Amino acid sequence: MIAHAFGNFFGAGVWGFMHTLPQINLYTHGTQWTASHGHFAFFGAYATINIAMIYIAIQKWRGDVWMSDQLPGGGWKWKWSLGLLNAGVLGMTIALLIAGYEQSFIERAVGGSTWSAYFEAQTHPWFIQAMYWRMIFGWVTAAGIVLLFWDMLTIGRKEVRAIKVVRSSIEPTDDEPLSQPAAAT
Repeated sequence: MIAHAFGNFFGAGVWGFMHTLPQINLYTHGTQWTASHGHFAFFGAYATINIAMIYIAIQKWRGDVWMSDQLPGGGWKWKWSLGLLNAGVLGMTIALLIAGYEQSFIERAVGGSTWSAYFEAQTHPWFIQAMYWRMIFGWVTAAGIVLLFWDMLTIGRKEVRAIKVVRSSIEPTDDEPLSQPAAAT
């Protein structure tokens, strides 16, 4: 849920606002800058909340079993998965932003949106290096997805402890009335 709030705010909010300003969009539209915003916004706004809902559904599907801090292995699969997914998507976002910056500068600002400027930007060393980094971080993301699926298939499978329902002191139970009658003086 925290990854959802972070990714949604920065990917869709900050990157989206920055990218759609007319003064910026004039130069960045259709470049890797757009792909940078798209990767970060989609992951933050949709992927992370779906992952959280799937984990909740798995817990219900397995019979409301304990799926918390005392998992076998300490829950290393979901922790590494979350770390790899976040690092991979953030790395791709930064790599695509660098590639998009180069495209915007060479293709639009210097070259004036010509075909020769397009080909010059595509062969610029910074663009090529950024695309290699994008591929590397794509593999990091893929490793996170593999761990995520492995964890989703195995988490809570052999667990027999039921989840604990913790009630607050102000929350009424089923055998208590919702309001207490005033004491007679």
